[in-house]
Amino acid sequence: MARILILGGHGKVALLAEPMLAEAGHSVHAVIRNPDHVADVRQAGAEPVVADLESLDQAGVDALLDGFDVVVWTAGAGGGDPERTWAVDRDAAMKVVDAVARSGARLVMVSYFGASLEHGVSPDEPFYAYAEAKALVDEAIRERVADWVILQPSGLTLDEESGIELDEPQGSIESGEIPRATVARLIAETVAHPAVSGLTIRCNGGETPVREALASLPS
Repeated sequence: MARILILGGHGKVALLAEPMLAEAGHSVHAVIRNPDHVADVRQAGAEPVVADLESLDQAGVDALLDGFDVVVWTAGAGGGDPERTWAVDRDAAMKVVDAVARSGARLVMVSYFGASLEHGVSPDEPFYAYAEAKALVDEAIRERVADWVILQPSGLTLDEESGIELDEPQGSIESGEIPRATVARLIAETVAHPAVSGLTIRCNGGETPVREALASLPS
């Protein structure tokens, strides 16, 4: 069983993933910014860790991640303010990448469907900061981290958990929708399958059970 740290521990996906991971016997810790969210995280089966990723320097991030076998990034600025998007989705995420590269932990990054350095979003568009930040971080993970999985789900919904449809080979499907509960299951199953590594998993909601879909991937 693994010691797992979830960054963005009070997000909708994280709160669904935490009980799945705890029920599997893992020791789950969840980083939150707001102390008011401590009870919610505990109820979800995780140990809350109050810390502000946006304000931590590299040494602080290194210390935060120390001792964990798996680090799961579900954090994000939530759009809107480009400056905060750069601060969280790029700068803080890059510090996490650097910390994991040194610690040797397994990194599971929740990105988005189609994230790429060739995203084609104009700098004049509101989505540019997020698209660029995620692309840069995903690429840094591929270059610097030894054990990683990048999850690229399509549009998130609040529907009940489903299976998934993999974009395998990439470019075979268009972006659609996927329940947040399915993304949570994908996180839990990715942690449960350490042989699934060095892969970018792009997906929609679908009919294939998540565990079965992961078993079909190269390892």
